[in-house]
Amino acid sequence: MEITIDDIIAVNEGILHEWKDRYPEHYEKVAVNKEELEKILNETELQESIIAKAAFLMAAISWAQPFSGGNKRTGYTCARALLRMNGYEFFVKSKQEIEALRKLLLEIQDERSELNTQTLSKIILYVARRIRKI
Repeated sequence: MEITIDDIIAVNEGILHEWKDRYPEHYEKVAVNKEELEKILNETELQESIIAKAAFLMAAISWAQPFSGGNKRTGYTCARALLRMNGYEFFVKSKQEIEALRKLLLEIQDERSELNTQTLSKIILYVARRIRKI
């Protein structure tokens, strides 16, 4: 895999700084659980395909909540970066598609005891239908 803990943290910091610039009254301090991120990356490596790796990374960050804020946005951005690093473009064409992904990530986040494999399968399918070789 070509994405590191430091890469993921940098993505989250950028997301939270952008949020702070837009909504200074809703400032979110950057905080991270590096141990949780390490687990996520180790599990991501075990996935069989680049599509499964990207989907797992996005879902696991959303589920595990290793950051103080911006977890779903961080997961999405890191999945896109991982796909791009491996020669794929992940594209979402409409607001409806964005909303469908948001609902899937909220669904995965709601299951607190373990990462729901059924919802993860839906996310893998979602990603698989929206990538193309670059």
